[in-house]
Amino acid sequence: MARTVGPGSLVLGDVSGAADLVGAIVDRIADGALSDGDRLPSSRALAEQLGVSRGTVVRAFDELAAAGFIVAVHGSATRISDGAGQAARAGARTREVQDPASATAFVPRQGRPLRDLRPGIPDATLVDERAWRSAVRKAAAEGLAGLNPWEEPSPRLRTELSGHLRRHRGMGAADPMLFDSSRSAIAALCAAFVAEVGDVVFHTEDPGYRGAVLMAREQGLQVRFHHVHPDGIDVANLGDQPAIVFTTPAHQYPLGHRMSVDRRVSLVEWARRTGSLVIEDDYDGEFRYGVAPLPALVTLPGAAESVAYVGTSSKSLAPDLRVAWCVPPKAMRRSVERWLAVHRRGPSSLPADALGHFIGSGAMDRHLARAARVYSDRRSRLVAALKRECPNLAVTGVEAGLHLCVLLPGYDDADVVSALEEAGWRTRSLSSQSGRYPVAGLVLNYSRLGGRDAEEFAGALRAVLGAGGK
Repeated sequence: MARTVGPGSLVLGDVSGAADLVGAIVDRIADGALSDGDRLPSSRALAEQLGVSRGTVVRAFDELAAAGFIVAVHGSATRISDGAGQAARAGARTREVQDPASATAFVPRQGRPLRDLRPGIPDATLVDERAWRSAVRKAAAEGLAGLNPWEEPSPRLRTELSGHLRRHRGMGAADPMLFDSSRSAIAALCAAFVAEVGDVVFHTEDPGYRGAVLMAREQGLQVRFHHVHPDGIDVANLGDQPAIVFTTPAHQYPLGHRMSVDRRVSLVEWARRTGSLVIEDDYDGEFRYGVAPLPALVTLPGAAESVAYVGTSSKSLAPDLRVAWCVPPKAMRRSVERWLAVHRRGPSSLPADALGHFIGSGAMDRHLARAARVYSDRRSRLVAALKRECPNLAVTGVEAGLHLCVLLPGYDDADVVSALEEAGWRTRSLSSQSGRYPVAGLVLNYSRLGGRDAEEFAGALRAVLGAGGK
């Protein structure tokens, strides 16, 4: 006789991901704890019982339904399928499920999967799957518009992004251009400026974003590196000739400083006076913790004439969307459009339109609010653990973004990275982000920290440093 199985009465053992949950449910079907027709707990109730995300349970249910073990009807209970018990006892199983955190996991020599703290990847499991699927369905239902994605990309996303940038970054009446990545946007801006002005110097802070340096060199520009200052780049070191300045003022990459108001104003005034271009990469400026919001650099009086704003969905949602945007100075827009059309570096229409629906429904605002709370908690746990285990190490960049830096003076940070990998942790050395002025340290992403990851990583770092980083 079919029954309703309460969350507390369903014993599934230690479950940390969708694959574990799929295997546990099939095992319970095989041993008779779950019978044909039994009604399973809701995904929300089961997630609360197991201490995993609801998205994990949804992925497991999707896999079980695809394999025929359960029947999931929208608006009704999820049930064990007729014949599931016989199939499970005969050895039938689902295809292998890979959880997001383990799908690309590297396995070191000891055979344990590495936990990845390298920067650049947000926690995509925080995205409301129901809202995202709804956005994708709406985008797909609209069919193919027949637009040239390099000349007329996603009018919906451009419209919704305009409102998003106004609400979150203080930008009024922005008309964003769409790209497949922030690197493409930076390359287009460099090429367009050189086409109008001629050969110029590309100024950037060091350590800094290596992708921007690669794009500048790809355009044949001479790169000039400047020591990172906690207040931001000093215009006294930039000269009086037209140039390009690349900056990440909301959360300097990688050290994490926030550019002071005084230096923001000075940079804009210098750019206007010299006829220069400032590229503002606002890669993770939507996340900040316990500090007052600073609007985008491009919103300062007169800045729109000389500041190009670049943003991306890679940190707010997921890199695999491959959607970025750029708001260039009006005088450069036609040149940037030509570059984009020639090089065909716009985003695919379907993910762009889906993102437009996601923003327009209010799901993006809700996601950012929720993600900021989660990331703030994970950041706090990592900072506290580092303070307990390695109290003498300086930590920078904790006020915003998804990563922080641990400074390691006197250590070879490449050796520390190698030793941490032996201990089961993937990290990135701070010196690897330098072109001329290397700083020893680690760049650590806290966005995907698990329950005890902070404490265990801090202990591993203490042990590695105690052994000399070898």
